[in-house]
Amino acid sequence: MKRLLMVALLVVANLQGKEVRVIAHRGASAYAPENTLPAFELAWRQDADAIEGDFHLTADGEIVCVHDYSIKKYTGVDKRVEEMTLEELRSYDFGAWVGESWKGTQIPTLREVLDTVPAGKLMFVEIKCGPEIVPELLEQVEASGLSEEQIVFISFNEKVVQRLKKAAPAYAANWLVSVKRDERGRQRPKTSKLMRVLRKSKVDGISTRANEVVDSAFVSRFKDKGLGYHVWTVDDPDYALALLEAGVDTITTNKPDAILEALNRR
Repeated sequence: MKRLLMVALLVVANLQGKEVRVIAHRGASAYAPENTLPAFELAWRQDADAIEGDFHLTADGEIVCVHDYSIKKYTGVDKRVEEMTLEELRSYDFGAWVGESWKGTQIPTLREVLDTVPAGKLMFVEIKCGPEIVPELLEQVEASGLSEEQIVFISFNEKVVQRLKKAAPAYAANWLVSVKRDERGRQRPKTSKLMRVLRKSKVDGISTRANEVVDSAFVSRFKDKGLGYHVWTVDDPDYALALLEAGVDTITTNKPDAILEALNRR
């Protein structure tokens, strides 16, 4: 009932003419180990519009795709990515924690993930560390052969997106932020604060968790300023349709196949 009510409240416009891109969250991570080449390749086979991956700088200056700061979740060994070399990281199995069929899966590098992106598709690069990654990040992205339009940088760290927009303004960059209501129903952070950060950072859009704050009125405040609006992480097809109605530009999901099927049926 609560979900149906949310859908009803969000539905304020006709679907005709509206489009939204579906982003595979850490690849098709509902079905394969997150942030691995098998997960990204599966997302492309499911016809996702884009993939999203998380990236850290290693101790020897390489860039690897992994979400957590420690590799404990994936390997059982509590070591930090920033304190390990690529060779050390490659010695661990990043697939067996999901299932035997994924045993032997290695942590991928940024270069390897970029190489999976087909023509006409996009890659959302989430930076998990600080601005120190920017020079090497840009060097690898520019050498990848992908067009500027195929790459979108995202980060919760406003200093990172600010640095990226200053160093490489041709690439799109979005600020990630969790917006919610407190125990008294007040929005936190306030829209005015969000706007200040967005203006200062000169980013192209905002990306928030999909929740009760995200309705058409809230989304329009940003889109009216020429900013993109993006949401994560949505695996419920009905809710995805409601968010489409609210005017979001992209929907990040662990199940790109299910979300695409719902959108294609509309």
